[in-house]
Amino acid sequence: MALIYLEIMLKYVVMMSYYKGAYILTIQGVLFDLDGTLVNSTVLILKTFKVTLKHFIKRDVPDEEIIRFFGLPLRECLANFDAAQVDEMITYYRNYNNEMHDVLLQPFPHIEDGLKRLENMQIKKAVVTSKTHNMAKRGLKILKLDKYILDIIGCEECTKHKPDPEPMLKGAASIILPPGKCLCVGDSPYDLLSGRAAGCKTVAVGWSLFDKKYFFSLIKPDYVIEDLQELGDIVQSINEKGQ
Repeated sequence: MALIYLEIMLKYVVMMSYYKGAYILTIQGVLFDLDGTLVNSTVLILKTFKVTLKHFIKRDVPDEEIIRFFGLPLRECLANFDAAQVDEMITYYRNYNNEMHDVLLQPFPHIEDGLKRLENMQIKKAVVTSKTHNMAKRGLKILKLDKYILDIIGCEECTKHKPDPEPMLKGAASIILPPGKCLCVGDSPYDLLSGRAAGCKTVAVGWSLFDKKYFFSLIKPDYVIEDLQELGDIVQSINEKGQ
């Protein structure tokens, strides 16, 4: 992890040498979770979990038992239901998810408007997700959000996963910023735990399916938004105060 942080800082120092003496914004980037944050994949994910679990453990699992693991890597989620069959379950899950992905993926309101505003403010944006790079890219492209995202850090690009800081550290490095210059935005406490451990300020989205009491027992975010368009106000406020 120290090597990742050193890489970020070296890249940042090189970049900022071209802007010596210029006004430096406090927040210059945003690291977004994908599922449940930028794209509404709830129906897709719940259906895929339910079909997979019904096939392997022969019972109907309630939504709340599944939702509490949202944001964690797939292997870890499925192992909570049957560790002995986890490899077979992953294969089954991914095959079904791949088949139904484009049909069941849905947009959230005002996401593109919020991303456009950040784009106009010249804020860099990356996606840091527990799904694979290619599936994340596919989802962004379907909803026409890919043009706003500079890079994607998928699960296969990390040796450790949320809530470990490694994914967010790599997300910051991918847009050539130290994590302290980034906001971490997510619908899961594991997103924000990863971001805070990396050194980001954290933003929870109000459309999260997580039980709020459980969410806030794990982490108290720096900010909570009900609409992605509010993120531009937060960035502007932090930068004006220089904090």
